[in-house]
Amino acid sequence: MKMKILSAILVAAFITSSCVKDTVFVGAASIVTVTATPAAPQSAETVVVKAKITDLKSITSVKLFYKASTVTVFDSVDMTSLSSEQFMWAGTIPTFAKDVKVEYYVKALNSDNLYSVFPLNAPTTKASYTVGASNVIKLFVNEVFPDGTKDATDPDWVEIYNDSEIQVDLAGYILYDEGIRASLTGASLKPKRVLGSFVIPPKGFTVIATEQNGETVTFGLSTGGDAVFLENPTGLVVASLDFYTTPIVTTGKKSYGRKPDGSNTLVLFNNATKGSSNNNAD
Repeated sequence: MKMKILSAILVAAFITSSCVKDTVFVGAASIVTVTATPAAPQSAETVVVKAKITDLKSITSVKLFYKASTVTVFDSVDMTSLSSEQFMWAGTIPTFAKDVKVEYYVKALNSDNLYSVFPLNAPTTKASYTVGASNVIKLFVNEVFPDGTKDATDPDWVEIYNDSEIQVDLAGYILYDEGIRASLTGASLKPKRVLGSFVIPPKGFTVIATEQNGETVTFGLSTGGDAVFLENPTGLVVASLDFYTTPIVTTGKKSYGRKPDGSNTLVLFNNATKGSSNNNAD
């Protein structure tokens, strides 16, 4: 009798234990590694953020949130799973201007509708980087004054605008005029003027005159229309201003240039803005 009772107990215990399902872990995904490339971007560069994310079930979505530190609201982009790298997700932060501090964080949601973030406690805590200056050089022949004197009292001049985020030294650059006129009329080109050191600060201006620092006059501008060219030391034309193809008369101490600075809009100015912005010129 005792043996029958013991057997019954063992059978019941076996049946009970067989009916208990395995316990499945329920929790948020793990964000193991996050990288940003390049780590020190320039203003012309986007930043690719990659995150290694693991989960025992599946990932529903991963978002990358970002903003300038001076604003309140985050923008976001969807991060995509990389087939070439297991468990890796990637998203891109667009370009920001020089000196802007960019803040960002990653948020992953899994199939249990649980989310995890990087850094921990985001968005109170954020990852960040600061944008540096782009090394792209952008130069413009910004304004010309052709109605100058034949001496150093008030000579013809050309204004160069540096729209770059770094300073530019024009040493070794070449400035010349009449290139278009020569091509149209068959006239011979005047000698090109190789420049000395003209350091232009970021978003700044420099003026090159026909009489300057005792240098020999190698260009002179016509009040009935002309063209000015700037070549870099490799011989590539990097800036120009043509007021000959469609002749612009600048007699009466008028200048001709871009408004706003560095734009494609060309204006005849009644009052020259030598060495300064054209944005408010008339």
